[in-house]
Amino acid sequence: MGQKLVEAVSDLTRTEQAPKLALEELEVTALDGLFADLCVGAVEGREKDLWNLLRLCQQLGSGQTSPLNLRSSRDDLDRAAIPIFTASSVTPEIAIHLDGRFTDRKADQRRDVLELCLALAEGCRVYLVATGQAGRVLWKSHRDHLPVSVTDPFDPRVSPTPGTPRLIADRVEDARETLDPDGTATAVLRALRGENSEMLSYDDLSRELRLSEANRRQVGLKLDRDLGLAERVDYPGDERGLSLRKAGLEYLKALDSEIGKQGRLPSVRDPPNPSEYSRVNPHTQDRGDGTEADREREEQAEAEGDAVAGTAEYLPKHVQPVYAETPAVEAARAAAHSGEIALVDAPIQMLKGRDGDRDDRVMGWSYDDARDEITVSATYTNPMQYTTCIARALASPWTWNRVLTEDVLEDLFATHSRRILSDARNIGGLSAERYEDPRLFIEFYQDQEQRLCELTRELANGDYTDESAKRGEITQFAKGLAGSIVQLLDLAGVDLSREVRLPEFSRNWSESHRRRTLCRTLAHSCAVESLYGHHVTYRHLYEQREARREAAMGLTVDARDPIGEFVGSLVVVGPGVSDLEDELRSALRSPGDLHDDAPEIGVCIPIRTTATRSAIAQAVRRLCERKGLEPTREAVSLFQAFVATSYDVARAMYYGLRREDRSRGIHIDEVRRALATLDPARLLADGDVALSMQQALSVLLGADHPLSGAEIARRAGITTQSFRENRKGFVLAALLREAPGGWRLSLSFNDERYGGDVLPWFFVDEPDGRPLVPSLDLRSRMDVLYELATSLVDDPARFGDPDDVLCWAFTLPDRDDPEAIADHRQAAIDALVEEWPWLGSVLPVIEGAAKSSGPDPAYDPVLMGSTVEQQALPQSAGGRSDRLRVGTRV
Repeated sequence: MGQKLVEAVSDLTRTEQAPKLALEELEVTALDGLFADLCVGAVEGREKDLWNLLRLCQQLGSGQTSPLNLRSSRDDLDRAAIPIFTASSVTPEIAIHLDGRFTDRKADQRRDVLELCLALAEGCRVYLVATGQAGRVLWKSHRDHLPVSVTDPFDPRVSPTPGTPRLIADRVEDARETLDPDGTATAVLRALRGENSEMLSYDDLSRELRLSEANRRQVGLKLDRDLGLAERVDYPGDERGLSLRKAGLEYLKALDSEIGKQGRLPSVRDPPNPSEYSRVNPHTQDRGDGTEADREREEQAEAEGDAVAGTAEYLPKHVQPVYAETPAVEAARAAAHSGEIALVDAPIQMLKGRDGDRDDRVMGWSYDDARDEITVSATYTNPMQYTTCIARALASPWTWNRVLTEDVLEDLFATHSRRILSDARNIGGLSAERYEDPRLFIEFYQDQEQRLCELTRELANGDYTDESAKRGEITQFAKGLAGSIVQLLDLAGVDLSREVRLPEFSRNWSESHRRRTLCRTLAHSCAVESLYGHHVTYRHLYEQREARREAAMGLTVDARDPIGEFVGSLVVVGPGVSDLEDELRSALRSPGDLHDDAPEIGVCIPIRTTATRSAIAQAVRRLCERKGLEPTREAVSLFQAFVATSYDVARAMYYGLRREDRSRGIHIDEVRRALATLDPARLLADGDVALSMQQALSVLLGADHPLSGAEIARRAGITTQSFRENRKGFVLAALLREAPGGWRLSLSFNDERYGGDVLPWFFVDEPDGRPLVPSLDLRSRMDVLYELATSLVDDPARFGDPDDVLCWAFTLPDRDDPEAIADHRQAAIDALVEEWPWLGSVLPVIEGAAKSSGPDPAYDPVLMGSTVEQQALPQSAGGRSDRLRVGTRV
């Protein structure tokens, strides 16, 4: 269990800048804080703390004196391991054996043991392995303290002996013939399954499912006496309730496996309310036969926030916000500046819930205190699911406890009038009373988040007359909640980043209506969360309801600066998502119909589809800060050369480097080792490189000494012939060379750290033996290619022959036409690759080295809103033109 605890603490604290703070929030206070100190030390790599933590875990909560001369009581488990496992995605499995020693104990001692088992079950998978005698004692004396599905195997009434009323299989079959899968009785069973204890009191059932006293008693009798799916029990606190039996659990499993396709969003609740649950009502989307009527229904569904796209096969369960993974947070932050959108072609997974399962209903949250940055993340499946997840992430208790605290809101309200907040910023619920008391304001928004959960529960339980209208109601409610919190974050000076995950985009997003709906959803959110001064642009540009427009504060347009801003950044990540660029641009240009009196204002939103040097440099800088390192130009160039996105950089550095106690520059061999931790397919992903060579490169990056061709092939799982056939370009470019003992990359080994960096010549400012090569500040990829060409071509006359591709490639057109020069250089590179096919494999490395200076290439921003003719957007002066930044030099 000790090792699992270390994994859980690492999983939990790797998203926190201050691990100690994360443990304090979970009230991990066992042994006067010593346990938390050891956890932090173990995560940070202090072996002594790790060893003491493992020793302490062996006696934690035993009542005995610990190895550190501290007495550990039973309560220490509640203040140590249990909250950590509950909050993390690591779920250990514990088998507890009950035999004669258990039955020989007094009843109150047995209850203490079972209470400990239930406490552990909050964060672990606990299996009770009982002998026959112990099992009979469990059923006879303790079935009111345990889930019935645990004690059912020991119930003599359901044993497979002659005279048994009904076996479990018979009960399941009867239930499937008798119960409505969407009815009240099935909803009660789902509610019971949603609890750790698999029990609920009648009062809880009445609140959750809105059952009358007579109805709940009738359902209880039916499930217990008639069907044997649940059992009426004495619930703690002198109440009566129901407990799920094994047959009830099997009945739900049978329903789930039979129906298969499930609605995509359950109602979800935040801790610390373990009795609240989330469920999903089975729902199958009829795609129609492609007729005009079907298309009209699709368009209407999209407008109402429906468009259920895709299906899933998963079980109902708790769905709560989780801390987003650190590499993804840092990568998203590096991919787009505030006010920008980035489409990042990188593999991504759904977020992992607190139970360890990846699920598209899980929402991620992260906050960096030092940088005052908040990041929210969600997988996109359909408009309602995505919008609700983002809204719930923004409205999570963590936001109110750490970001938009009472003190922050008090300062914010003191600075801005209620009219600006309500009528210009469109922040809802700001009554005079709540404006004066931020505590009441926070409570109101917490209630709104709960109301959003109630709406999704109503959808899950079929409590509606029109499903599309219900989904539209939920979507609009979530948009309003999210929009208000975005405005509060902006006023508080908190930098917001939203990450949209599309894990299966390259496989399951070929249907045009799904892509169109996705782009419309994102564009609408951008319009709602954009500003001109203090004014929400959507209301002034696209709001068709005249009463709403009249309620807004009057807008005065500055003709010299008619451009507004998109609040925060938006990063869409998934394999192949850059293919959405044209559709997203179209949706952003017109997220709605401009009303007749729309002012001449717009919002300029740059869209990035490639990882610029500034994005890679930003990722390196942010991860270096976390690791106690300082970035270098060489490190940025190497990452730019070998990988395609900030996500690759963040993963490599986060998992491949350890934290340093004293700040220093990052070494070349550390970059090499970090790159070796990536999936080989992510190395030179933009180049024309065979997978076998990517695998060989991964092996070479991870090696600390030269390797023979046979050893490289063995470690990479490829043939030696494949390595020989694909290494040519790397050898000719001096990236790979043969050395005593075998092959190596031209990157420093560990033992070469202090003898001068080992790098390919085109990464060096003044390479030996190449006096005509420009310095790094002036060097372009064409300079590198020309140097390569002169070293490979035996006949120098080719460079003076107008009919030779080499002469044409390295002769520039009119120097006063930058666009013509850029076009010529790209055509020249294509021609050189055709001349030397091996060049395509190493071209990304050459380009990465040559991008060591200068601004990022220009990009074409999208103008959302009314056409503004007074101003050329990319060259706009003053006002908000600084958002059209072109990056930084590293």
